[in-house]
Amino acid sequence: MTDISIGRVSTEISIGREGYATAVNPELVRLLDAVDLGVEYVSGRGTELYDATGRVHLDFAGAYGALPFGHNPDSVWRAMDAVRAGGEAVFVQPSVLFPAGELAVRLVAVAPQGLGRVTFVNSGAEAIEVAIKIARSATGRLGVLSTENSFHGKTLGALSATGNSKYQTGFGAPAPGFASVAFGDSDALERAFVDAPGEFAVFVVEPIQGEGGVVTPPEGYLARVREICTEHGVLMALDEVQTGLGRTGTMFACDADGVVPDILALAKALGGGVLPSGAVLCKPELMGESFALRHTSTFAGNALTARVGIAVLDQLTADGGALVARARDIGSIVEAELRRLAAKYPAVVTDVRGRGLLLGLELTDDINFVGRQAILGSIADQQNLAVMVSSYLSQVEGIRVAPTLFGARVLRIEPPLTVTESECSRMIAALDRALAFASEGDLGGLIGHLVGRPPKPEPTAESIVGKRLPFVREEAGDGKFGFIAHPLDLDFFAAFDTSLAEFSHPERGDLLGRFASATSELNPSPFVIGSGRIITEQDSAAHGTLIGLPFTSKGLLTLPPAAAVAAVAGAANLAFERGAAVVGLGGYSSVVTGNGLALGRMAGVLTTGNSFTAAASIRAVHRVCAERGIDLATVRVAVLGAAGAIGRTIARALAPDVGSIALVGRPGERGQIAPKLWDAAGELVDAARGGSGGFAGAAENATVDNLVTSGHLEFFDDPKAGVARADIVIAATSAPHSLIDAADLAADAIVCDVAQPPNIPHDVERIRPDVTVFDGGIVRLPAGSDFGLNYGIAPGLTYACMAETMLLSLSGEFELRSIGTALDPASVHRLGVLADRYGFELAEATRWRESD
Repeated sequence: MTDISIGRVSTEISIGREGYATAVNPELVRLLDAVDLGVEYVSGRGTELYDATGRVHLDFAGAYGALPFGHNPDSVWRAMDAVRAGGEAVFVQPSVLFPAGELAVRLVAVAPQGLGRVTFVNSGAEAIEVAIKIARSATGRLGVLSTENSFHGKTLGALSATGNSKYQTGFGAPAPGFASVAFGDSDALERAFVDAPGEFAVFVVEPIQGEGGVVTPPEGYLARVREICTEHGVLMALDEVQTGLGRTGTMFACDADGVVPDILALAKALGGGVLPSGAVLCKPELMGESFALRHTSTFAGNALTARVGIAVLDQLTADGGALVARARDIGSIVEAELRRLAAKYPAVVTDVRGRGLLLGLELTDDINFVGRQAILGSIADQQNLAVMVSSYLSQVEGIRVAPTLFGARVLRIEPPLTVTESECSRMIAALDRALAFASEGDLGGLIGHLVGRPPKPEPTAESIVGKRLPFVREEAGDGKFGFIAHPLDLDFFAAFDTSLAEFSHPERGDLLGRFASATSELNPSPFVIGSGRIITEQDSAAHGTLIGLPFTSKGLLTLPPAAAVAAVAGAANLAFERGAAVVGLGGYSSVVTGNGLALGRMAGVLTTGNSFTAAASIRAVHRVCAERGIDLATVRVAVLGAAGAIGRTIARALAPDVGSIALVGRPGERGQIAPKLWDAAGELVDAARGGSGGFAGAAENATVDNLVTSGHLEFFDDPKAGVARADIVIAATSAPHSLIDAADLAADAIVCDVAQPPNIPHDVERIRPDVTVFDGGIVRLPAGSDFGLNYGIAPGLTYACMAETMLLSLSGEFELRSIGTALDPASVHRLGVLADRYGFELAEATRWRESD
């Protein structure tokens, strides 16, 4: 290819990609690009595909079975060239379509005996529509029974027969008259017929559920289905759209069971990997004028697709069906190799299924499979491990596979029937390497390519001795709660999984961005991080699930507001779906939802945890001052974030006891004090009256203006100025970064940093040894509790906002929940009482973040 032609092809690809990403399916492009599967293939031959860079990929996805002979098979193109060369008319409806007649005779000859009528269609979904119409026309009944977890297409009738509500919602499916029973359960089928005699026209079933996860039924299932349908006068329709024409090692999958259906649907392979084509075969007695004269198609059965179909059958039947037999033999070899890998990596591979060259490798969904806290465990729990393995195989090994549509844990192995043994060996070796990386939890090895890291030759093994599993099982009688968390920054992200240590900050950010992009309505971004169990001396216990969001604090804040709320809502719904009665909003999930108000009514109780965060911080300040002999009545307190729910509540609680207060918040309009900050000051005046501190004394019969004049109350919009003369600093803002430096603090200052991420830099105590900084919202869990996840603080401790969620779950006093900016002082006090009852204690006055 010349430089000019290469440039032309590159330009065409660029234009085509942009067009697809904007005018065809931008949603799909976003999902594919997030895991580097949005490859532009420019040519193909046999099992090989060539991308725009000239790299070769072996195609083991096989267009879901539509590539019987691989890409651009010579035999099919010869048949098409002959149509062109001979000038044969392609579309001549209505007339006698003699090429279609030739193909029909050939299909009847290879089909199960007795299927003597053929109706041509353009796709698999259309084939199922026709099968339903034939059955209804022949029986006079409208009921259609299919199986759960099945896939029959995406047109309305086929979708109604599809046994997965996720793909039906919003489309008016299932339409009236459709029902389903468990796949592989012949007793359930018989009960359905007995319970509704005379209702069903047809039972539609796949011999092997392809999109459902390559699920094979128990031996003898199809034969028993045939008997039951005959006994109850219900037609049996086999969907062989994916399994038919040699895919499973026999011409039709039902041949292996010796079963003859009443109706047989075909497509995919009939088009030879070049054209869309399909056919429905049925018993002649089912076809009458009512159907035959009213069901027609402009395109189905045209000369070109008929000639292609004949060429397909020529190749499949040549040498006594040698290619089909070869598919059976090579499929057996590949299946044996997959089972060898399953035995080698039992924690990763949970099953091998299928027949011939329709095989499925089921991967784990166990969050604990790595043996330690790991991102790959969370990915597995979300049933996305197969996607990551597919990405690795594509980008590192040049092997193209794909998960099945419904069985997202299952890697589909469905190469052309012409695949060679050497190509299969290459695929197995590549899969072996991918599973090795997954087994060790080696994030860099499995998905490092997503951020441009070079391939690893082998996994980096880590010792798991002493490391705790991220998921603790619940026990009967446990209260159930959920908690939404996210990495506060990229260092916290790295603390979650030791495999992230080798990634730079930009690479970690790139990974988080990709995790966030790989989300859709059908596959939301929140994922389970782990769980724990809280045990108390009161014979009460609660089990909690930690739900992660793939955003840092800054990332959440920069999302469009509606997108941020939707992400948090998705996380809360995931927790509720897993049985939580109450869900806590951790980190910035509270901030971006207006302290939970933007989430509206949900399936359970929501809480921000702000009340107990305030309660724990108030207690911590009192304890530190008591330990150091500090008389609060004379100290000056500065509150950063004084207009917020937590800062406002802490300031109000300290007001009766302290000497003076500085309130720090955002400026109002035209340099005025912001209304929320002024309102907070008014609450302090009311709360302080009757107290023992200097502020309380000045507040008697005084107004906010009086206190400002006397110097007992000051307002600041500059945090540095606000803390300059403060003996005690309460940092409780929602800023995603530090607000003051070590030099800004007064001599011997005590700082209670409630903010997450912290408002106070980590190096303050090193630079200023006279200053004491501690995390105000940290509490110690009751003895014996197991919440061993690393989410930024030391084992045995937790954030007070999370502790509030635990306390609500243990007590059932959900009315104490914290929602909105107004925190009830009585609830704050009551949560403190509950903390004492259940054994939650204040942590020592120090910084507990493990990144220190």
